[in-house]
Order: sequence, then structure tokens, then C-alpha cells
Amino acid sequence: MKFALVQMNPTVGAVEDNAAKIVRWAREAAAAGADAAVFPELALCGYPPDDLVLRPRFMDAVDAAAERLAAELPPELLCIVGAPVREEGRLYNAALLFHGGRRAAAAKKIRLPNYGVFDERRLFAPGGEPLVFEYGGARLAVHICEDSWWPEGEAFRGLKGRCDVLVNLSASPYCRGREGDREEMARKAVAAAGAPMLYTNLVGGQDELVFDGGALAVGADGGVAARSGLFAEGMLPVEVKEAGGRWAPAPGRRDPMPEPLGEVYEALKTGLRDYVNKNGFPGVLVALSGGIDSALVAAIAADALGKDRVFGVTLPSAITSTETLADALDLAARLGIPCLKIPIAPAVEAFAALLGPACAEVKWAKPLPGTLMEENLQARIRGVLVMALSNRYGHMVVTTGNKSEMATGYATLYGDMAGGFALIKDVPKTLVFELARWRNRRGEVIPPGTISRPPSAELKPGQLDSDSLPPYDVLDPILEQYVERQAGVQDILAAGAEENVVRRVIRMVDRSEYKRRQGAPGVKITPKAFGRDRRMPITNGFRE
Repeated sequence: MKFALVQMNPTVGAVEDNAAKIVRWAREAAAAGADAAVFPELALCGYPPDDLVLRPRFMDAVDAAAERLAAELPPELLCIVGAPVREEGRLYNAALLFHGGRRAAAAKKIRLPNYGVFDERRLFAPGGEPLVFEYGGARLAVHICEDSWWPEGEAFRGLKGRCDVLVNLSASPYCRGREGDREEMARKAVAAAGAPMLYTNLVGGQDELVFDGGALAVGADGGVAARSGLFAEGMLPVEVKEAGGRWAPAPGRRDPMPEPLGEVYEALKTGLRDYVNKNGFPGVLVALSGGIDSALVAAIAADALGKDRVFGVTLPSAITSTETLADALDLAARLGIPCLKIPIAPAVEAFAALLGPACAEVKWAKPLPGTLMEENLQARIRGVLVMALSNRYGHMVVTTGNKSEMATGYATLYGDMAGGFALIKDVPKTLVFELARWRNRRGEVIPPGTISRPPSAELKPGQLDSDSLPPYDVLDPILEQYVERQAGVQDILAAGAEENVVRRVIRMVDRSEYKRRQGAPGVKITPKAFGRDRRMPITNGFRE
């Protein structure tokens, strides 16, 4: 029996477009000689649909699309399609089975995840047991994503000995190292089911999430018989054969996997490309400082969208060095993107003139020490200007703050945080450097001085990031422990960090939650990203 494992890129809410895409892939599968086509979890409505499924008119549209699928899908082909369904006043995350011009059955997701980015229990009711049915002489069992991750759970209860092939429809978001986790999941699932597993997954970006595909066929011995590539729509053909009463996937296509840094780079490209395209922006605008963060963002944007849809603007102040300004312009030239130069010194002087008398008249508060007002004023002037250009031409502003900065609050609210998409908000600073070097090895686009120069916000003379933050090679491991692994002070100290540094970093993370809450969405690449993946109260009296 021949299967087509389809990894497709739906758009959440675009039910008719998604249905048309399902029909096109199904017809291609039938033309290639497939007996069955398997589509990802909630492929018909996109994932995650969030509260859209609570709107009756939206579910009316899903139901109507499912009826059209029954009529338009190749009748000779078994199609298993992820979609939400309504039954007796309850919503289910389901897999619809189409065959012979009709909707034959529905498998309901049993294990509803309710952690990290997942919030399914507030939307869906759980199914009772996996659907097992006979097709092509084989007994097929259907799991939906999380069902297969818990071999000791109810989705496997009574399954062993009842199925010949386990089919899994997934919407599994990307994060670093996820492919290895999925293969381990598949090995445990086939052991628990006593049957080989066919797995397919969504691809494409949806707000903060990126889905990477990676369809798999795994034999009952745990070996990978076939594997699809990542980050691109496609169809993985898999033939499952019976011999001696047992079914097994025949050795098939094994697409190469990207190297680790290339995988992250592709995830960021995919997330930006789909956010821009699915939301209808003509292009993007990037403020080029001459620093490594904006350089990496601009390089990814040019690779994702093409140089004709990326526009740079450099906004030097009286403090900006000749080296960083030159690197900003050099970067634009290397990428082949236009770059507008707008000196902000006159605006800084104008604001200073306005604020001087006003500040002198204030009697109700004592000025804070330092030059924070003057420093952030420059960042906010830049924010106003890039947003003005966005309003004028329609291009979305991509912000350039990294995870290390977002974590510690080393970013200016309404300044460098102003924009529509925070591309590298989940990329630690040390990884920013690694990605920049990786990209340059494939064609040098980032000026060498940008990579070698010590990082600086250049908001006051001689300023370096290390004046306000621990060195990034010290900071980032602490942030990984505290943010991504939920480690406490003592756990982090056990790894060899200095106590005063650890406590200082944790204070910065905790007090900056209000800033992050107002920031733009960005691509999730780590196990715990800021945004829907990590939800902390702003008003919080707890301290480590």
C-alpha cells in the first residue's frame, strides 16, 4: 500500500484556501499512484486556531469546506485530513477520513496538550480511544500529535495487536533539537503500538511559531525508513508492505537534514517570510545601526524575501562612530538593498531644547541619576522615524533586539522595540554571532568589523554593552538556565556561576516583564521563548 505524507503550509483562518491546497496535493498524490494521503493536524483551519474555533460562523465555514472536500477529493484515494469538528455541542481536534466521495469517519485527539505554546484544553474536548479501521488489507490506527508522545497513556490503551500501521498527524512547532526528540518519540510509539509509524507535520510560520515538517516513516524496529526535508512543502511517498503477517515501510527517500546553525537560520527565514506574506506586507524596513543584530536581521530578511522587498535606514546621531556608520552602509551595499540615511542630531537637539525648561520646572520629583533620559531619547526618536516611514510606504518594521536584551530589559520601549515583528527575540546574543559567521561562510554579506567590534548601543560616548551587562558568554548560560529550564538560584550556582552575577541577572529578567509584554511577536527557536510560551505576571512579589 502506497502512502503520501503531505507536509503543507496552511494559513490560520483561510479555510477555503487551505481546502483548495489539500485538494491539489491529494490530486498530485493520486496521480503518483498513492492509495492514501495523510495531511497534518488541523490542516483545514491552520494551527493554532486559538479562539477562532469558538466563533460559530468560523466553524460553519470549516463544516462547509469539509463538505466540499468530500466532493472534490479523488474518490479512489483515502485522505486523512486534520480539522476541528463539532459534535453534540462539543469541539474536537480531529482527523477526518474521506473516501469514495464521502466523509467516512473522524478520529478525535485524545491527549490535549496544555503547556508551553499549547492551550488546547480550553478549546477542545478529548476523544475516547484511537480510531482503528481496515483499509487496503491493513488495520490503520490514527493518532493526532500529542497522542503518540505518551506511550503509557490512554491513546495506546488496547492498541497493541489491533493495528498494523500507526498514522500520526502533527502540528509540532520547531525548536532547536526537535528532530531528535521526534525520532525518539516515534521509536517509543512503535514499540508501544507494536506497529510501524507514519508521521507528517505542518510547515510554515504562524505568528511566533514555525513548523518545520520532517515527515517520517519508522519501522517497528525503530529504524527510519524514509524522511522528508525541513521547512518546505512537499510530499513524502512511503510504501508499506506486508510479509509474514507484519507490515513494514519499505526503504525510501531520506532527504538530508540541515546542519544545526543552518536549521536555525531556515527557521528564522521561514517565520519572517510567512509573517510578512500571510499578513500582506509589501516588504520590510530594518534600522541599520552598524551592529551585529541589525546586520543579521537584514541578511535574513534579504534571504527570506529577496533584496527588492527589504529596505534599510540608518539613523546616526552625534555619538555614532564613523566605523559603525560605514559598516551599516557597507552591509546595505553587500545585500543589494537601498539604505536611507537620516541624521537624528537635529531632532535630539530639538527635544533637548523642549525638555530643558520643562525639566527645570518640575518640583514634584527628584531626577534619577545618570543619563538614561538622554540615551533613550535617541532610541525613541529612531523609533518614531522608522514607524513614520512604515506608515508612509507600508513596509513592516522588523525590530533587531535579541533574546539576551529582551530578557534583561536592555532595550528601549517605544524605541528600538518599536516595530511589527521581532525576528531574533528568541536568539541569544552568543547565537547571533554564530549565525552571522555561519551566514558569512556562505557568502560574506556582514562586514567583518561588525562581527569583531565589541557590541555597543552607542547612546553615549564610549558605551559598551559590557558596561550594563555581564559578558554575553557569562550572561547567556544564566538566562538559559533561568528562562528556559526554570532553574532557581542554587541550581544555577551549582553550574559554577557567581552568586552576585546570577542574582543581578535574575532581577533584570523579573523587572523587565512589562517591557516584553509590549513587544512585537518573534520566531520561537528555543524550548522556552518569551511570548505565548512563557507567561509570567507583571506585578509579581516573588523573588528567587
